[in-house]
Amino acid sequence: MNEEKLESEAERMTQLLKGKTVKLCARHEPGELAIIFKDGTRLFINSKSKLDFSITGDDS
Repeated sequence: MNEEKLESEAERMTQLLKGKTVKLCARHEPGELAIIFKDGTRLFINSKSKLDFSITGDDS
């Protein structure tokens, strides 16, 4: 996938998730993350390797 397609996909995901409220984050495997939103929307992330991520605060 080229950079333009990746950017387009990221923008579409941003629009689909905008305004949603997270209900639950679940990790069942080292390479898996599920984010469940209060309206029933689910975002699944799967990787062949362990996921490495960080969460930072927004002080604004």
